[in-house]
This record gives sequence, structure tokens and C-alpha cells, in this order.
Amino acid sequence: MKKIGVIFGGVTCEHEVSIVTGLQLIANIDKKKYEVLPIYIHSDGEWYVGDKLLDATIYKDFDSYKGGIDKGYIAPTRPGVIRPSRGFLGKESFEKLDVVIPAMHGMNGEDGSLQGLLELANIPYTSSGVLGSSVGMDKILMKKVFEAHDLPVLPYTYFIRDEWNEDKNKVLEKIEEALTYPMFVKPSNLGSSIGISKAKDREGLINAIEIAVNYDSRVIVEKGVEKLTEINCSALGFGDDVKTSVCEQPVNWEEFLTFEDKYMRGSKGAKSAKSSSGTTNKLGIKQGGMESMDRRIPANIPENQTNEIQDLTKKTFKCLNSKGVVRIDYIIDNEENKVYINEINTIPGSFSFYLWRHNGLEYPELIDKLVEIAEKANEEKNKNNYTYKSDIIGNITKIEK
Repeated sequence: MKKIGVIFGGVTCEHEVSIVTGLQLIANIDKKKYEVLPIYIHSDGEWYVGDKLLDATIYKDFDSYKGGIDKGYIAPTRPGVIRPSRGFLGKESFEKLDVVIPAMHGMNGEDGSLQGLLELANIPYTSSGVLGSSVGMDKILMKKVFEAHDLPVLPYTYFIRDEWNEDKNKVLEKIEEALTYPMFVKPSNLGSSIGISKAKDREGLINAIEIAVNYDSRVIVEKGVEKLTEINCSALGFGDDVKTSVCEQPVNWEEFLTFEDKYMRGSKGAKSAKSSSGTTNKLGIKQGGMESMDRRIPANIPENQTNEIQDLTKKTFKCLNSKGVVRIDYIIDNEENKVYINEINTIPGSFSFYLWRHNGLEYPELIDKLVEIAEKANEEKNKNNYTYKSDIIGNITKIEK
């Protein structure tokens, strides 16, 4: 039986969303095939491991429970989890992992940093690699790469926080020269709509920037499309073997989907007037978020646009050398009848299982595919030669100070 580590949580603004994604995946994994080790990264950066993490209720007040939960970590030199010794006579323990599933969203998990650790430890993992993850996380770099591959993106400009603090008027003039209102202002390295605002005039632009610079040192400003349709499409695979899902169309009731819109439908304090079913999964987590959000599947768009988006999805997936499952979000400008790539999510909410279900692939089967892809990618990596012998060291006689 394969041992699967599922990592969730993290030092990120998307910490709680990651908990839901991780526990939801664990609830759906085939326990006859896999032994699961939950690995939780607290918002303070501490790592915890073990079955006690399966109780969804502890995350409401984790600090009250953490004393009874084992700490653990992955070291760059060993392919598994190390649990430090407890007490005077305690011994350090090690559990080998066959595959790791990062159920992470946002910085310090989806951005390539965790993937780098897993590469060093040589543990197969299900998400995109270091490069694809980091580029996919950074909206500015992502758009530049897409442009270089002739993939359609909305007009944009960007600046750094120091520029804003030094000369606000200069930044505002730069933006207004490049774009017309309305505009969207976004932190470059965040997801889940956190820190994103729409600006309809200069006053709104100033307010939007003041919000965004609190979340990142680099801020991107994009052209706002007034009459639009949002479409999402998922891709699954590795290398040249890439499949695309059906397209979905989120049903917007506001100007764009906020964090609360995406993840708190039916929860106390949610902005929507509509509510989700309130059902719970096997771990006692309320079903919500990307799965229960109002949507049309398949999207109500012409067949030629569906084909275009699915083709762009494959090209985008390969462009970033992605692997596993991703979701790519699109904007259709209905006035221009033109499709634009908005962003790629290299670890999408709920792993986009609800889209693959419409392709006839149930969640446990999707997880099987992810494990298979992780192992295949690791096998390919291990075929590479990482040594090269030369006479450089042998020719050294003395190192000068």
C-alpha cells in the first residue's frame, strides 16, 4: 500500500481555503489503495502530522489542540517525514512517503517553494514543478511568459511598492497613460481574489492600490472589461499527454468574484443572497467553495469558443511545463468577442474535481491519476545525469585569501 502525504495549511492568506482543499481530498482518497498521512502547516510555520489532523473541528481553535499533536517536517535529505523526539528518552522517527499531494494555495506552497523542498528530498509530488509553480503564481511574470508564447492576455502595467511610496502621482500617471478606466488592481502574488479591487476612476484607483500594496511589493493593473463572460477550464496530465475538462461558467451576481463569493457561499457573513446546500463531507467539513458556487457546466458559450478555450488550455499547460491538474481562468470580452487568459491556478480549489466529474472521472479516480503522474514525473527526473567529473578540483593548489 502506497503512503501518501497530503500537505495543507501554510503561511499564506489562503490558509483556511487550503485546509478545506486538503481535508476534502483526504475524505475522497481510496483508503484501500493508499495510507494517508495528513501534514498540516500552521499559519505560524510549524508543521504537524498524524491522524488527529483529520478532525475538521480542531482548526477552529487549533492552538488549543496542538499540544497533543505530533510535530514533523520534511528534510531536504530524506524522502519522507521526520517526527522529532518527545521527552527525555524519546527517539526521532522517520516515515517514508511514496508521493506527496500539496493541497496548498498561495504563497509558501503553490509558488514553487514547497516544490523545491520536495525536489531536494526526491519525493514524487502531484503539483506543477518549481518553475511552473513560481511563474503561475506571479501574475506579472506569468503574463510576460504568455505574451512570449503568443497567448492572449489583457493589456496591463505594473509597479513596485517603493515606487508608490516615493511618488504616487508618477505611478498614477504611468497607469493612466497605459490603460483607461475601469481597471483591476491586483497583488502580483496572491489568489482567491484577495486584495483585488476594481477602479472606476482615479479615487478608486488610489484606494485599490492602497489595498494591494498591503499584500505584495509588486502590483499589477489590468484593463477592466465591462461586458464579459468568465470561463474556467481544467487540464490534467504531464508532458505531451494533456487532457482538458469541460468548460464552466461561474454565474456572477456581483462585478467580480470576491474571496467570500468563491469560498463562503452559505456561510455566516457571506455576501451572497443565495446559499449553498449546507451538506457536509466525510470529515465534517461543510461543502462549499469552488464546488458549490453557482456555475453552468458546461458553459453556455458557442462550440467554437469552447474549442478555442480548450486548445488554449493545453497550450498554456505546456507553456509552463505544468503537471498534475491545473485550472485556467478566462475572460471573454463580449464586445470584442475575444478570449483572454486571466490566470492559471497550478493547485486549483478542490483540485477542480467537479469539472472532471463531468468528464466521467470521479474524485477518487482523479487522485489516482495525480499519483500516477507524480510517479511518472519523478521517474523522468531520476533519468537525468546530475554528476559531471572534471579536473577543476584536482588542479587547485591553493585558495588565495
